[in-house]
Amino acid sequence: MADEAGRKRIVILGGGSGGLELASQLAGHAALDVALVDRELSHLWKPRLHEFAAGTVNSSLAEMSFYMLGQLRGFRFEQGTVSAIDHERREVVLAAILGEDGTVAARERRVPYDLCVVALGGVVPDFGTTGVKEFAVRLDTKADADRFRDRFIAAMIEARETGEPAEVVIVGSGATGTELAAHLRRSERGFFEQNKAERRRKLLGITILEAAPEIMPGAEPELRQQLIERLRQLDIKTVTDVNVSRIDADSVYSKSGERWSCDLAVWAAGLVGNPVLKDLGRFETDKRGRIVVDQTLRSSVDEAIYVMGDSASLTPPGADKPLPPTAQAASQQADYLTETLPLLARGEPVQPFRYSDKGRLISLGRAGAVGMIGFGRKDDFLIRGHFATAAYNALQRQHQWRVLGRLRGTVSIAADMISPTKGPALKLHGD
Repeated sequence: MADEAGRKRIVILGGGSGGLELASQLAGHAALDVALVDRELSHLWKPRLHEFAAGTVNSSLAEMSFYMLGQLRGFRFEQGTVSAIDHERREVVLAAILGEDGTVAARERRVPYDLCVVALGGVVPDFGTTGVKEFAVRLDTKADADRFRDRFIAAMIEARETGEPAEVVIVGSGATGTELAAHLRRSERGFFEQNKAERRRKLLGITILEAAPEIMPGAEPELRQQLIERLRQLDIKTVTDVNVSRIDADSVYSKSGERWSCDLAVWAAGLVGNPVLKDLGRFETDKRGRIVVDQTLRSSVDEAIYVMGDSASLTPPGADKPLPPTAQAASQQADYLTETLPLLARGEPVQPFRYSDKGRLISLGRAGAVGMIGFGRKDDFLIRGHFATAAYNALQRQHQWRVLGRLRGTVSIAADMISPTKGPALKLHGD
């Protein structure tokens, strides 16, 4: 099938970092009609959700309209919630949009495709832990970040008035939890009066709880030690070997009987596939709810459907487990599909996807910067200081160039550089 102009129809489900990069780069192909589907109106780079939550966003790419990006780059944007994929008719079904009174404002739609890419991301699971849904915040969406920020501001105002520090407990020491902790420490300064005596007060207590024996499970020992030291400098408490049993309105409890009082609890314990994936179509999924794909990112049950990013379960040759759900993997898969989908549309053979682990980077602002750069497992080495900071900054710049193109991306980067706001206190990528 093809559209009236003879172009192959590519439909991308999900406008996260990987999905949007793919749509933006594919849209330049004259032989392709590219459509991007997302339920939100605007793009938010998910690795920045903690910055929205803490109120420390400082980039012109923080949030951009999909409609505007579609006009700039040449893809069509379809706003809506994906309810199903009709494999036989090769159509994506978008649920009806309801008005505030519950009546149908826009009817169910069907978007035809020749090739479909599922990039619907992942979510933080609660693992059935009591009280997580009711009392903890999970940073899956912009709405989650907005809700946390409102509650955080109220808690900080109360702390300033009473002199009793607000307490934030974060469950999970991966990227989201650790980044958020550091950004909250930076945000604390905004609630002080501008004199030296006032700035010596403590208005915020931050505790990170980790179920594993050490923080950031899976990180290299050298990098972990550097991170522990930086968190100590930021006065962020970390507690390991904690199996959280329940959360209520003002406390987090462990199975061993420990209790941490809190004004705000954040649940940042792991990532699984978006729940919609299990009912999307007749797909094979892994134990984390991600769609199983072959080495070309094609789903195991439908040759017309490809999957990428946090939605995909790809086990490289010789590996015993799938690739981790990281922004690094999603971006590499977007680049691969940018080259591969035009070949598939022409019926030409393609090469398998090859993942290259570029390592893990941590930019800690005034507390320093460290990272592990990967050139093969035996050649990883630790970097610090300005080199590590520059390496991290390059990750975001690459995303801006892919989404906006070289010219507009460069203008966006220049705008970020002359912004009066300062960079974040701590950034992690690779988790």
